[in-house]
Amino acid sequence: MLSARPPIPEVDLAAAVIHRAIEDALTPDDRLARPRVIATPTGPHRGFTVGLKPREREEAVRFLLDTAPGWAGAREAWCDAAGVDPDAIRRHVLRHIAPGSIPADIRRALRLPVLATAVAAEPRSLPAVPAPVQAVAPMAEAA
Repeated sequence: MLSARPPIPEVDLAAAVIHRAIEDALTPDDRLARPRVIATPTGPHRGFTVGLKPREREEAVRFLLDTAPGWAGAREAWCDAAGVDPDAIRRHVLRHIAPGSIPADIRRALRLPVLATAVAAEPRSLPAVPAPVQAVAPMAEAA
């Protein structure tokens, strides 16, 4: 069912900004753009694969969750323009976001559990694979 109100461009814009931020914040790691180097006639060129850049996702997460005055003020202004509750948006994002997508400073500010960080260590060698067992014919007893 469509809304009975006539569309108001400013409200639609604000809702689109919030919607896009939510989509960006919830982007899984495997869909993020990866840095790459392309050989060109003028030398190597640094770029990214197709997808959302990690920095763009972080900015979306900060817009939606950060308690710092700048981010919180921007979030409240856009939510007010769209006619939505900023706390409801924050709760929705916290229910659906991958914990690893939330920067550590925001996790601390929101008093979320701290994630265990991967320890950079020597690569572990894989356990040796046992040789396949071969059937051995029984030995004849010596007379």
